[in-house]
Amino acid sequence: MKNELNHHLLLMLLLGFLLVGTACNQAAGGNENAHNSAATTITTPLALEQTADGKWVIMDSQKTALYEVFIFDNGSDYPAEGLIRVVKNGKIGYADANTYAIVIEPQFDCAFPFENGKAKVSNQCQTVKDGEHSVWESAAWQYVDKQGKF
Repeated sequence: MKNELNHHLLLMLLLGFLLVGTACNQAAGGNENAHNSAATTITTPLALEQTADGKWVIMDSQKTALYEVFIFDNGSDYPAEGLIRVVKNGKIGYADANTYAIVIEPQFDCAFPFENGKAKVSNQCQTVKDGEHSVWESAAWQYVDKQGKF
């Protein structure tokens, strides 16, 4: 009976170690091949910086401004569902709020922050003054998801 209890205890400990090891491996990124391929990927870190003229821009490691950050309430856009709005060549798109990598290429004339997995966007809009603020108006609003699909 005591020997059988020791065997059960040993099996439970081994099972526990296997489960913990599997969970740690999955949390760390899956299998060894995935880890090795990730280690060979070189990424350039991007940074949010304010320029001398007061604009907020995303810069690469060589201090080259890649695109501007959309200005909201006199400052850089706030993250909504992990994304911020960015501007390039007069068009608005979305970038990851942590890495600043472009998620949806700048292509919209008007673009609201994400809410419930979608963002309201338009290429047929106009900016209308409303007191000291401005609002966007459009008869052609569309909704885009985080993959850029309408």
